[in-house]
Order: sequence, then structure tokens, then C-alpha cells
Amino acid sequence: MENIEFLNIIIEERPVGSESNKRLLNIIQTKALQMGWDVTSLPFECKIWRKGKSFINIGKKSYEIFPSTFSKPYKGYGEIIVIYSLEELVSIDINEKIVFLRGSLTKESLQPKNFPFYYPDDHKYIIDLLEENKPKAIIAVTGKHSMCGLDPFPLFEDGNFSISSAYINELTANNILQENGIIHLCIDSKIINENSRQIFATRKAKKKTFGKIIICAHMDTKYGTPGAIDNATGVAVMLKVMENLQNYNGIYDIDAIPFNGEEYYEVKGQLEYLNHIKGEFDSIKLVINIDSPCHKDSQTAVSSYNLGEELSTKLNMELIKNTNIILGEEWYAGDHAMFAFKGIPCIAVTSSNLFETVIQITHTQRDTIDQISDNLIDQTADFLTGLINSVGESAL
Repeated sequence: MENIEFLNIIIEERPVGSESNKRLLNIIQTKALQMGWDVTSLPFECKIWRKGKSFINIGKKSYEIFPSTFSKPYKGYGEIIVIYSLEELVSIDINEKIVFLRGSLTKESLQPKNFPFYYPDDHKYIIDLLEENKPKAIIAVTGKHSMCGLDPFPLFEDGNFSISSAYINELTANNILQENGIIHLCIDSKIINENSRQIFATRKAKKKTFGKIIICAHMDTKYGTPGAIDNATGVAVMLKVMENLQNYNGIYDIDAIPFNGEEYYEVKGQLEYLNHIKGEFDSIKLVINIDSPCHKDSQTAVSSYNLGEELSTKLNMELIKNTNIILGEEWYAGDHAMFAFKGIPCIAVTSSNLFETVIQITHTQRDTIDQISDNLIDQTADFLTGLINSVGESAL
């Protein structure tokens, strides 16, 4: 019940910079200090987003559309041009047109411009083409997202993208395109400058330190979701581990990090922390990332990255002790990836039904407290506590 009471307080839309996000930062900081952890706060500037009613009017009909998160606003008239492929985007003049993107161009969301951890060349090429050719606005025609429950989904979530954009489903697009003529487009979207911070809590080694263990769970959400499984449960597990480690006696320092930016296009919190520890990466012995764990119909799945023989042995020994914790498949859409790509040993902790069930509710209004297993929060925290104590017994 203690877990549920805490989750009832924090489960609400909490994107970076929002008042609910700031409340959670204060709650975590207070709890960490009460448990005897040292807390460091790293301030940063960010943007918050507000949206209003957005629509396309054509003839006597009006169609609701969804503004892309962090889109520039737009209001005006224009001619529609439909682009289905990269070849068409290269060859057709879209300047001063309202572009409907569909087909192969809208199968997956595009990474934000210059995203620091992963910005594929094909995404950069599409974004560069669009910005160079300067359409009035972009309407992305999308369907079900492959990595979350949104249907349709925003093709762009990027405050640095210079073109106003929105998204609609196939049915709405077909209805609009049946009408001929100039459309009136309104994208009601507003970006506001705000301040936020990245905090982390530290527990020092008992005597001389031989390096650092990181345990993390992102605390922010997308807009439009209460974020119970993604990732209030991860925060709850991390805090429970911190409570369990109040008498930690290991040889490694521990940083517990509620990352504030995993769902934000500029991952500001992550970058602040990485900048804070620059030059110390060789000292990181293990990263444990907790993201979307403890679904009511799951076990806890643990995947590993860059573990040597000794760490793998310790992990397997802890798994044997915990029947509800199992080995899962690798995935990289989380905060462990930025460490794993550097060759740092990592463990990712999530729900065992991540790909078949949990992923269908993430980023939606359905990600609510009734999706959570209270008992699994405690079991997962106890497993991770045992692993950290085991790793902290001897230098790796």
C-alpha cells in the first residue's frame, strides 16, 4: 500500500518543465535527503508546450488535426501537395505548399534534429530536405506507432524543427483529399521558455571508492499520458532500492538518478549529468536502468550489455534467488543505451511483456495505476538491492 499511495501522488502528466514535473523533483529530493543521501541539483533551461484546437477547413467541412509536440504555430491558407516517397520529396517543388506526407515517409517517427545519442542519416536527410524547401506547413499521415500505443502518432516531436506540423490518420487524410481546393489550416501550438533541473543522489563508499554504480529511472512523461508504467513504477523501484541501501557498505559510490528528459527532444537532464561526470566514465562499473517495470501481468525482465564474466556470474546468482525476475531480450530505447554504446556494463530492467503488452499502453491515456503490480515493485527493488550489494563486495 505504501507504493500505491506514493504512485497515486506522482502519476500524472509530468513533462520536463511542467509544474507536476517540478513537484516530483521536490518529492524525490526530499525523500533522498530523509534517507541520508547527498543530493546534487543541476539547473537547465527548457521549453514547455501548450496546444489548442487545430483544424483544417476546406469547403464547408472542418476536420480536427493534432499539432505535433513543440510545433511552431501556423494559421493561413494554402494548396495541398501529397508526397509519398523520398524520391518525390527530392523531385517535387513543395515551396510554399501545405505538404501531406504519407506512405514510406511516415512509417516511423523522425528523431529530433541533432539528437545526441542517435540521429540516423536517413532521418537527417529528410529533415534537411524539408527545411531547405520551405513548405508552409506539414501534415503527417500516420498510423499505429511501432514502439508505443499512439495511433496516429506525431512524426515530429522537435522544438528545433523550423516548419509547423501536425498529424492525422489515414481516414481523415482521405476525407480531406476528396475535397478540391485551397485549405484553411490552423495549428494552435505554443512553446514557452521554462527552467528545470536534473537532480541525483549519491551514497559514498564506506571507505576508499573503487568506482561508481549508477541506478537510474526517468521521471518525465510525454504530453498526454499519466505515465504509470512509463515510468512512475521505475521511480518507485529506484526509491525503494535507495531506502534498502541506507546502510550500504560497499566499495563503490552509488549515484541514483531520476533522469529528467528521456521523453524530451533535447534530453536536457541526461546531458547535464553526463557533462557533470565527464572524465569519469572509466570509473563507472555498472549502470542499472529501470524503465516501464512491474506491469500487473508480467514478471520483471532484465537484459544485460557489456557485462564481463564476473558481473554476469553475480547477475545470474541473484536471478536464481528471485523467481519473479527473469532474463529478457535486449532493447535500446532507454537511458542505458547512452552508456552501453560507450562499452560501459549495463543492465536494463523492464516488464517481461514489454513488447507484446506494455508498449501498447505507453505514451497514452491508458497508462494508469490499474496497470501496476504493487508486489512486483518490492520484489524488483529487493532483487536490485541484492545485486548492488553483491557487486559492491569486491572490486571488478
